[in-house]
Amino acid sequence: MSLLTLKDRKQIWSIPNLLSFFRILLIPVMVTLYVKGRTIAALVVFGVSALSDIVDGQIARRCNMVTDLGKMLDPLADKLTQGAALVCVARTHPQLFFLLGFMAMKELTQAYIGGRIVKKTGHVFNARWFGKLCTVVTTASLMAMFIFPQLPEWAVNSLLILCSAMMLVSLALYVRHFMEYGETAESEKRDLV
Repeated sequence: MSLLTLKDRKQIWSIPNLLSFFRILLIPVMVTLYVKGRTIAALVVFGVSALSDIVDGQIARRCNMVTDLGKMLDPLADKLTQGAALVCVARTHPQLFFLLGFMAMKELTQAYIGGRIVKKTGHVFNARWFGKLCTVVTTASLMAMFIFPQLPEWAVNSLLILCSAMMLVSLALYVRHFMEYGETAESEKRDLV
């Protein structure tokens, strides 16, 4: 007997989810190209990944293909891609390992709190505008470091501070959103009793 329902199977193979899987498969290609010194080719792969992120969101919304799996898979592909890109550029600018650690802490915190809310309410959240903005800023900053590998340290540190600030604001807003949603769900449950 299969653990996946028919609905789950259809969700896995939706076009937006396939694009998210594609982005995950691009990660080792990007890293390999970067490590071999083919930074332009790595940047092109990174760019294709970013474009497919935009396309998968557009398709999901316009074609009514938003799925719970996609709500989790899309940001996972984003964070794995950003993490891999950070490791690449941190080879030249080791202070970026701080940003990698900070990003991991942010994502684990969000996953823990979000998971508790999902367990309590059964609702999987869409990405919020502040999360998308954080992704855009981080991706653009990493692309700048791919394009200009010899950026002066002050510029790298400025991008590090900008990305850290965006991640901190995004985390705070997500936590607030989760808590407000959790409180609303609790009060609705009490009203039904």
